[in-house]
Amino acid sequence: MLGLKKQHWIAVGLTLLVFVLLFLAPNKPDLTKVSEENLSDEPPTIENEIDSALGIIATQQPMQGILLLRDIAEENPANFRAQYHLGRLSAQTNQWEKVIERFTIVEQIDPEFVESKYWLGKAEYNLGQSESAKSNLEEFLKEEQNSSQLRSDAEMMLNELN
Repeated sequence: MLGLKKQHWIAVGLTLLVFVLLFLAPNKPDLTKVSEENLSDEPPTIENEIDSALGIIATQQPMQGILLLRDIAEENPANFRAQYHLGRLSAQTNQWEKVIERFTIVEQIDPEFVESKYWLGKAEYNLGQSESAKSNLEEFLKEEQNSSQLRSDAEMMLNELN
């Protein structure tokens, strides 16, 4: 038998068994345990709840996290982070009216947050509201100097509007 002793065959067999067991072991996170662990480590706050919702959105069950985030925003309409993330999620799914709704609220909460102009302009651009899109995108480009990706996208939309 290939010159291997009985002990070697047993070691090879046990090694293969370990690999098979590791391969078959469940690797999906239990969302209830994740949420319970987060809540038990820190006192419950709106920010912790938002972090939990964003964590759930990043898993294989994003709708559960989105619904949690939406509930947080409804209970705390002046929460910047909840409105911001819901606006971004709306943009990812091309729900442009919702983007306008969320980023109008974000802009009211923090008028100095220039990125709101970009998202409002992008939503208006996609809805065919050329004049307001142009105004928001121009204001964004005038005030924002850091985000090269958003600036590039805003410039492209403005070029198409002109």
